[in-house]
Amino acid sequence: MKKMVVLSLFIGLTSLVYGEVNFDAGVSKDKLIQEAGKLSIPDVRYGIPGSIRYTRDCARFNFGPSDGEVTSDKIWLRSEEYITDCYITYVPGPNGQQLPQQHCYEGPGMTYRSQAQINIKSRKLYPWEKEIFEVCLEGSRLDIYTIEAAYKYKITRNGYNDVLFVLYPERKIPTKPDLDGLNYTEFSYDKETKKYTFKVSDKWAKEYAGEKVYIKIELKKDKANWFDSSLGIKEYTFNISDNYTMEFSEDELVKPQYDNDNDSYKGGEKLFETRGYYLKWGFKRIGEISKDTYMDKGETSRIQK
Repeated sequence: MKKMVVLSLFIGLTSLVYGEVNFDAGVSKDKLIQEAGKLSIPDVRYGIPGSIRYTRDCARFNFGPSDGEVTSDKIWLRSEEYITDCYITYVPGPNGQQLPQQHCYEGPGMTYRSQAQINIKSRKLYPWEKEIFEVCLEGSRLDIYTIEAAYKYKITRNGYNDVLFVLYPERKIPTKPDLDGLNYTEFSYDKETKKYTFKVSDKWAKEYAGEKVYIKIELKKDKANWFDSSLGIKEYTFNISDNYTMEFSEDELVKPQYDNDNDSYKGGEKLFETRGYYLKWGFKRIGEISKDTYMDKGETSRIQK
C-alpha cells in the first residue's frame, strides 16, 4: 500500500513538472524529487482585503534660550487613509489547469487634518543649548516626540483638531557641549627649544566657571602622497579659564600602539616629501553643566619645523 502511495505521489509531481513522462525510459526517484523541487509556480501577491494604512506627516519645532515662556507658530498636518482591496484572477498553470492569482490595490479613504502648536513654560537654557521636538499626525493620532531637550518635561495636551502641547520643565538635563565653545588661536614650533605651543580659547568660560575641561592632542606628520604618521598623543585637564596654553616636545608624547616603526613603513615614508606638522584635537567638559561627550575639533593648519 505504501509503495502505491509513493508511486501516486511521483506520478502527480512528474505531471506537474513535465506534463507527460515516459516511464519506459526509466526514472530515477532521487532525480524526480530533485526536479519536483524546481517546480515553477506563478508569483502570487498576497494582501489583506480591508486592511488600512495611514500616511505620516511630521513637523519639527526648534527652541533656543528665552527670558520667559515661549510659544511656537501653529502648523497644519495632514494624514491620508488608504484601504486595501483585492480581487482574484485565474491564469493557466503548467499543466493547463487554472491557478488563482490575487491582485491587490490601495484606494483613498479619509483625510485627517490637525493643527499643532507647542508652548514651553519659563526655563533657563545656556546660550549654546537648543531643544527640538517633533509632532506627527498618523490617521487621527497626533503625538509629540522629544528629539533633543535640556529639561525633563511634563507634557499636557489641549484640544482635538487644534492641539496645543504645553511643556512644564521639571528638572535640568545635561546636553552636549558646544562644538564651537573651544577654538585654537595658535599652533607653533620653536626651533631653539624644540617645543610646540598650542593655545586654545574658551568661549563659555564664564558659564562653566568652577568646572574643568579635558583637551586631547595628537601630533601628526603630513606626507605628500603617503599616509600621515602619528608622532604621539598628549592629554591635558584644566580648570576652566578664558585661555589654555600647552607646550610640549615630541619626547613627551605617548606613542601610538600600532607599529609605524617597521622598516617597510619608514622606507616608504622617506620617499615622499614632508609637507608639515599638524594637530588633531578635541575636548570634553567635566562637570555637571554638560555631558562629557568628546567633541572632535578636527585638524589645525600645517606648520614647519
